[in-house]
Amino acid sequence: MPAKPRKTAEPVAKRAYLSRDQRRQTLLAAAAGIVERQGWPALTMSALAEQGGTSRQLVYQHFPSLDKLLADTAWYIFNDTMAGTQASISANPGSLQEAVKSAEAVTLDLSPGLGDALWQLIAGTAGGSPELERMRIGFRDLIGGLWAKPVRKQLGLGLADGKAYAWMTMMAFWGMRQLVRDGVISRSQGVRLFNQMLERIVRP
Repeated sequence: MPAKPRKTAEPVAKRAYLSRDQRRQTLLAAAAGIVERQGWPALTMSALAEQGGTSRQLVYQHFPSLDKLLADTAWYIFNDTMAGTQASISANPGSLQEAVKSAEAVTLDLSPGLGDALWQLIAGTAGGSPELERMRIGFRDLIGGLWAKPVRKQLGLGLADGKAYAWMTMMAFWGMRQLVRDGVISRSQGVRLFNQMLERIVRP
């Protein structure tokens, strides 16, 4: 009988080369995905290595500790929301109400998982990590600082009062977001009620 032809081995696909920064961004995207789907407690070095298709050793090269990984992931998730908020304020320098209306969609358009992750960071319920607690305080200062100028201009407040007012209003917004997320009210109803509340607050 004629010999069977030998099968030619399939060429092994080479993993695409990524620069150090590209690899780090890829890992951060994978980390954010873990948090989005499973929450902050699920984010570990091992989980990220598995999700990112790499080794724990490589993960440690980019994030030398779990605290560092948590902090960088928190910033990765928060960054787009902060940029969108900055853009909304810059586009509406003369009206606090219009700036808020523009910024609302930045958060409400997040997937439920990412929105929950961001809320947990802001509310301090993301976990017991000291690093996440520092991030919570840092985010509060950033958010308060972003809104302090339009709030002070609209209400005639000092810097400290303006930042405090901005933060308290922000927490009211997140309360509305949670009601929408839980299906208690619709998104359109939540936006309408929140904007009505804001109008009453800033009305001369």
